[in-house]
Amino acid sequence: MTTDIQPADRRVRRVTAVVLALAALAAIILVFAFQHWMTHLADRLPTGQLIVQLRRGIGLAMIASGLCLLLLAGYAAWLARATLEQRRWPPASWRVLHDTPIRHDEVAKLIGRRLNIAALVLTLLAVATAVLSWRLFAVAH
Repeated sequence: MTTDIQPADRRVRRVTAVVLALAALAAIILVFAFQHWMTHLADRLPTGQLIVQLRRGIGLAMIASGLCLLLLAGYAAWLARATLEQRRWPPASWRVLHDTPIRHDEVAKLIGRRLNIAALVLTLLAVATAVLSWRLFAVAH
């Protein structure tokens, strides 16, 4: 019995590497910027106001994290739908990073269901993040 393989796409590999490198660089810059901002605020503000500013900053970061979780949930749901419709993993039109064995029928259906569960969990985490950030903003005022 032969196993069909969906070959890796070199362009997707390059684009993914560039995007990850840029994201890592942006994260490093944001950490240093946050550190500079914190030092500047700590020197200027009394403790009470500093706490309020920190809560706002953390709340904004949580909102950004929640949006990222929603994007991931949408991607997982989209991939699950394509997998379940085609009863094939990975879906035929999708490009992959690594050579990937093609799964059909029941195995693909199981993968699609798991992706739907992942999408639901990610959505719940995004909602929880929104609630927590709302509480941070409410306490900050």
